[in-house]
Amino acid sequence: MTDDRDRDDDPEAWRGLSGLGLSGRHDGDGPPGGGWFRDCRNAAIVLTGWPLGRRGEIGRAAAADSRRAFVPVGLALGLAAAPVGWLADGLGLHIFGAAVFAAATVVILTSARAESGAAAAAADLAGTEAGSDRRFALIAGCVGAILLARVAGLSAIASLADMLGALIAAQVLSAATMALATLPVTAGAARTGESAGESDPLFGPQSNGKRDGERNGGGSVALWTGAAAALLLAILFLGVWTGLLAYAAALLVAGLVWGSAEICGMPRDRNFLYTIRIKTELAVIVTVAAAL
Repeated sequence: MTDDRDRDDDPEAWRGLSGLGLSGRHDGDGPPGGGWFRDCRNAAIVLTGWPLGRRGEIGRAAAADSRRAFVPVGLALGLAAAPVGWLADGLGLHIFGAAVFAAATVVILTSARAESGAAAAAADLAGTEAGSDRRFALIAGCVGAILLARVAGLSAIASLADMLGALIAAQVLSAATMALATLPVTAGAARTGESAGESDPLFGPQSNGKRDGERNGGGSVALWTGAAAALLLAILFLGVWTGLLAYAAALLVAGLVWGSAEICGMPRDRNFLYTIRIKTELAVIVTVAAAL
C-alpha cells in the first residue's frame, strides 16, 4: 500500500500504479527516463498551474526535484507559443499582431501564474490588505503592465524570426534563472533558521530519484547543468553574441531582484521566484530588441 509521502512524490501513486512499477519513478530498478518524465510533469505543474492529471498540489520532494526540468518545460512553452505568432503574421497581422497572439498564448499556457505571482509579490510589498479592493486593483494593474511590456518588447523586434527566437529564448532563460534562484536560499536555510516545513518546497534539496526523502548534493549540479543547456539554447535561437548578451542580462536582472528583495525584506517564496521569472523574461526580450 502506498503511503502519503509516496503519494506526494509520485504523480501516478493516487492511480494505484506505484506498486506496479508503472508510475514513472526511477529508483535504479526501473526503466531509465521515468524520473525525467515525472520531473517534467511536475515542473509543468509548477510553471503553468495546470493539474495535468494530479489531484491537488505536488509534494515537497517532487517540487524540489522538478527544478531540473524547468528548462525543458520553458522550451516547450516557447515552442508552443511561437507557431501562433507565426500564424498570426501569415494572416496579415504583421509583427505587432504576432507579438499579441504569441504573448496571449504564453498567458493561456501558463494560466498567467508567473504574472499573477509577481503581481502578488508587488502587492505584498505595497502593504495591501488581503482581499481588499486596493490589492485586487494593484494586482490587475501589474498583470496588465506585464502583458503590455511583453507585447511592446516583442513587437519592437523587426524580424519575425528574431521575434520568435526571442520569445523562445526568454521562456528558456527565465525558467533557468528561476531554478538557479533557489540555490542561495537552499544553502542558507540553516543559517536563516528556516525549517523544511516552513519554506517553499522549491527551496529544498533534490532527492535525485531516491525514496523516503534521501538527499544528496546533486541538486545544484542538475540546476547548473540546466543553466548551461539554457545558454546553448539561447545561442541556438538568437546567435552567439545576442544569446550571450541575453543570458548576461537575465543573470544581471536576477541579481538586482535578489538584492532588492534583501533590502525590502521580501520573503523567499514562490512569488519571489515568479518575480524573477517575469523580470528576466522581459530583460531578455528588451535585450534582443536593442541588440538586433
